[in-house]
Amino acid sequence: MKWRLLPLLFGSFLILFACTQGDGGEQSPTETSLSSSTETVDEEPTEAVAALNTATPTLPDSTPTSSKEVPPAVVETEANDQPTGVPPTVTAVPTSTPTSIPTIDPSEFGEGALIQVVMDGTAGVLLDGIPANLQEDVIEHILSQDEAYWDALARRHVNLTKYRLNFRNFKLPGKGQLPLPPESLWQIELDENGPRQVIIQDHSLIVIDYTFSSTLLTDPISTTQAEPALSEIGGVWNELFILPLDPDFLLQRTGKACINEAGFPPNSYDSETVRDVYDFSCVPSSVGKVGCHRNEVPSLTCLEAVDAFVGRYETFMRFERLPWDDDLADSVRIGPVTSLDAPDFQVVSSDLLDHRVVYKYFDDGDCALEEEAVDDTGWRRLLRFSATLHNVGAEPLHIGRVVAEDPQTNIFEYNPCHDHFHFSNYGNFIFDGGSGANGSKRAFCVESTNRFSNNETSPLTHPYSCTLQGIQAGWVDEYKVGLDVQWIDITDVEFDEPLNETLIGFSANEDSFLCEGTAVLNADGTPVYEPTGLRTESGLPISRPQCDFIENWDANNAATETLMIPDVGSFVTSECDEDQFGHLRNCGFESFGEVEMCTPGETITVSLELDGPYVLRACEVSEQLGVGLACTTEDAISNVIMGLRETSTVQFTCPVIRDYERDPDDEDAPFQIGGYALYLAPYFD
Repeated sequence: MKWRLLPLLFGSFLILFACTQGDGGEQSPTETSLSSSTETVDEEPTEAVAALNTATPTLPDSTPTSSKEVPPAVVETEANDQPTGVPPTVTAVPTSTPTSIPTIDPSEFGEGALIQVVMDGTAGVLLDGIPANLQEDVIEHILSQDEAYWDALARRHVNLTKYRLNFRNFKLPGKGQLPLPPESLWQIELDENGPRQVIIQDHSLIVIDYTFSSTLLTDPISTTQAEPALSEIGGVWNELFILPLDPDFLLQRTGKACINEAGFPPNSYDSETVRDVYDFSCVPSSVGKVGCHRNEVPSLTCLEAVDAFVGRYETFMRFERLPWDDDLADSVRIGPVTSLDAPDFQVVSSDLLDHRVVYKYFDDGDCALEEEAVDDTGWRRLLRFSATLHNVGAEPLHIGRVVAEDPQTNIFEYNPCHDHFHFSNYGNFIFDGGSGANGSKRAFCVESTNRFSNNETSPLTHPYSCTLQGIQAGWVDEYKVGLDVQWIDITDVEFDEPLNETLIGFSANEDSFLCEGTAVLNADGTPVYEPTGLRTESGLPISRPQCDFIENWDANNAATETLMIPDVGSFVTSECDEDQFGHLRNCGFESFGEVEMCTPGETITVSLELDGPYVLRACEVSEQLGVGLACTTEDAISNVIMGLRETSTVQFTCPVIRDYERDPDDEDAPFQIGGYALYLAPYFD
């Protein structure tokens, strides 16, 4: 097998967030414990958030305030949001792991700022929809889980707040990002009374109370920019959050109602990543590139969907500015610093392990074909994975404003299919898994999406957006699994074994377009550009900014990880990462029987004798690939609980095989054929 270098092409378009956030009200999560009997509690939304159900989104200023400017102080009464986009920088030299570079003690940067972050929460497991004769077993199963299970559930619940905090400035002019500390610093204290069964808003759940706490370590200036209420020691800010009580299966339960797609290509999420884009202020009228919803508009607001299908929990994230404490700062300081005077980028190797294999259908006009992200139309088997770049320097990378037509540089090239600008020469994917793999071009905004560092050199805020590009010190540019065209097409890879060891890698900035050092400037302060010998797809020459690179700038710009890829199937037929159970999960299934052919539109009846409860899922098949498509809950033809009686029967309609190609020379060949494949999973693993 040979190494394949697979080119990425990152693009950018204006990323605006059109959803609004309501004013902060009093916390009012209402629930009641159940003992031998169940008491129903009707929970009404608080007055402070009731307007979110009907609020008309407002568009924020697309140009955030500079991180060097301190916004005027405001009175602490409202919960606020703000995002800014920052592009990533990439570096080169494919090595198996990032080279270890000596780091600088961030405390040498000067005394920083400490902010305590606390949130009281209630997270649970929804019991709605579980058959009555299975509920007792389900409740027993849930209550038997250890503290690690409930700790993980609480962490997933807290994760629902990250999107609004990381992109907070887009909604509240004059405010800045207010990101949570890195997850390794999170502390979860579970209620010593343990889980309990409750009914909230007519929803039956088993819940546990918890307290989340952590500490931000940053610089004093960005603390004031993020939230003026925190400018002085002792300052407090309370940020409102309205969360679903059960943080899991949001896509399966609430559809797209709570997904904020603003600034992303359509369909840049899946069932496993919806927590990353959860926004409780999304409403159906928030549409288009700058709205919550891109190509499918839900009929319900997020809060209406949460109330109807899960049940809500209202709470506040409390931020308090603490007095400086050397010992506390030492205990929460995270993130290498390789240069105090320049940006420096490191590929986050471990993020490459976050991967999924999926089947996806492509029509003739799909943008992925134009961007050469797949080799052909029809069903394709894709390896999706995350790729992340971390600015471990103490200075931001500043790219500048996107210029639609710039004959001097041609760094950005407009793509009419995705309606945004491509950023040229970002980096390469590395795939060592056999011949026949195809990488994908990137066609979306490069921006700072998360703060991985927690130290004095990493500000909480940044001035960048997709129109003014750059990446802040200590922040990362994350391209998470699930993002559109964030994949390698492995349809034609010839695997030798049922489970195959493959290498996946990411190498960035090989052509030195991103200045990991000091930019060379003209007398008027504008960048000096130099020819590269590279050309755009339309043949125009591409120039890059001149840069005095720091020593060993490219030593940590590439990484690889080993993945185990099955020869057939998808992540649905892989083991579950979490202790998931039930019919909504998208993991833990096995192929059941052979692919079955049928007449499109006919009623299919399947009867099974099963020992115990199982989930039977019917999926489409591909004639070209000759396999069943191991589909998710959202794409299933049928998805039912079986085995609750001696013989279980399910009926569904035979689907058309979408990639069937009729032989024009065979007059007797049908114009359509149908088929399906079955997958089975125990209700409890």
